[in-house]
Amino acid sequence: MRPPRAARPIPTPSPAKPPWRATRRFRSTIPPGTTRRRRGFASSVDDMVRSYDTAPVRGCDRPERGVSPLALFLFVAFLVAFALRADAEWRRIRHPPTGPYSGIATLVGDPESRGAGVGAVFRIEGWRYETVLYGADAWRVRDRMQGESVLMSATREAWNASVSRYKLVRHIAGRLDNVVLGGDWTQGSALTRATNRVRRLIVHGASSLPPAEASLLTGLVIGDDRSQPRQMRTAFRDSGLSHLTAVSGQNIVFVLAVFAPLITRLRPRGRLVATLSVLGAFTMMTRAEPSVLRAAAMAGFAAIVFTRGGSIPAGRTLAVSSSVLLLADPFLAWSVGFWLSVSATAGLIAIGPRCEARLRRLGCPGIVAVPLAASLAAQVATLPVLVVVFGRVAPWGLLANLFAVPVAGAVMLCGLPVCIASGLVGGAVAEILTAPLLLGVRWVWWCAAVAARLPG
Repeated sequence: MRPPRAARPIPTPSPAKPPWRATRRFRSTIPPGTTRRRRGFASSVDDMVRSYDTAPVRGCDRPERGVSPLALFLFVAFLVAFALRADAEWRRIRHPPTGPYSGIATLVGDPESRGAGVGAVFRIEGWRYETVLYGADAWRVRDRMQGESVLMSATREAWNASVSRYKLVRHIAGRLDNVVLGGDWTQGSALTRATNRVRRLIVHGASSLPPAEASLLTGLVIGDDRSQPRQMRTAFRDSGLSHLTAVSGQNIVFVLAVFAPLITRLRPRGRLVATLSVLGAFTMMTRAEPSVLRAAAMAGFAAIVFTRGGSIPAGRTLAVSSSVLLLADPFLAWSVGFWLSVSATAGLIAIGPRCEARLRRLGCPGIVAVPLAASLAAQVATLPVLVVVFGRVAPWGLLANLFAVPVAGAVMLCGLPVCIASGLVGGAVAEILTAPLLLGVRWVWWCAAVAARLPG
């Protein structure tokens, strides 16, 4: 008698694939314990902006289906809050304290040469005032840095109605006349002393190069372009490369990459604290320009999310960080640098991957497709701002960026540790250490000079 056949198991249906797939997740340069690092050089535009894969945030991986009521409510609430904050700031800055003053004044930003004098902005009792010093006082303030304080007697005056809005949106409420500096300078807080010391080391290390190249090197590394000759400034502006001397997200990524071997050895919460500390110190050292504020805010917000074991789309990170910055300082809405930084980042997120994919389909090798797509995306995204504000664009900017940006990135990555080391040792050793940087700086300058001379 035949044994009965074994019952065939009922096949279980395989889980259906989701009809959508999350793309372009924002990836942190300093990963928490749940991340997986991609080693090697960037292989795509995504890798240029984001370097680490992360697990998705619970509840954040829902397909987008139009504008949700919650998103619309948050947008309207942001507009109302921003309008109220901006109105309050405009009313406040129009009525600063005036009259004689004698007491402590603290530098805001680094002094700049203005003809035969030295221009400086001082913070007095929470208000910023601008002045131009001459003679002995000019020499006393010339080599000072942000955060250092001195005794001062001066007369405070508010701006008249015809003053440029540029000064007001920088929170400069008035000017100082009849300035007399007295006593010794104080160096500020421990953080101020540390960041200023590092900044001085970088400037001293770069001084082993010729003066023009040294000014460009400090511009690429820490955004200090005060010493650049007029010819160099004009060439970079006309070639569309002036963004290289404005600290931005690229510098933030490189700085975090320098500290990554140390930070990745820490526990997740220690990594978060170390990452935020590096971001804060670098932001302070580069004088908290709008572009570096945007980049640091994005990196800090992403690091906080990653520490909690999640990820967040890059576009949402940009929107949240920009909104928080605008609420904290409404005058950023009148900053051209802020809008150029935001629009360029949005272009890298929204346009960059599509441009790269199209170039690869056309047979363009990856070593060319990646920088070309990134440059094209940033150029297209910033075009409306450039046309509205300046009324012109650099016709050869795309080509100039293609040749200059990779070398400038290498200079930014290596420039910070090399300049610090050169500043510590000095002399002939510093010249040897900075020799490779000299080649990179001259290449970037040559690209700017050639592109600026091309017809168009």
